[in-house]
Amino acid sequence: MPTDFSRSSPAAPSSPLARNLGLLLLRLTAGGSLLFWYGGREALAAWSHIWHKTPWGLPGQLTVLGFPLALPVGLLLVILTLLGSLFIMVGLLTRSTSCALGLVAATTAALFTTHPEIEEQALLYTGLCFAIALCGPGLFAMDKLLRATAGRRP
Repeated sequence: MPTDFSRSSPAAPSSPLARNLGLLLLRLTAGGSLLFWYGGREALAAWSHIWHKTPWGLPGQLTVLGFPLALPVGLLLVILTLLGSLFIMVGLLTRSTSCALGLVAATTAALFTTHPEIEEQALLYTGLCFAIALCGPGLFAMDKLLRATAGRRP
């Protein structure tokens, strides 16, 4: 007996509040995990390397991959990750920051194909960052507040 799908009602569209709360949750989850699991740990390792002369693995990995000036590049990546993840969490310059972090994550995935755990994590961050870039920050973001205050200026 064939089923007639034409009579089934379409799914109700989500409310604007649900969509904006979902975008906030996406931003907080992506930015928070990027901050905690990568940026914060690498920043502490970099700080310890600079001030206490302890070993730091990131410049060594960059050197093996053929990057010149591995220490400055490593520091730049850490700063980009720290600021970028904070910007994503508060929704500041969200689309451009998400694109930049998505490109860094995609590059990481491409460079670490021999390390499946690093590649998988980088691909997840790539997807999250590009999803945020495509969908925008939502209503609960500094971008929205800045746009509203910029519109009020004489």
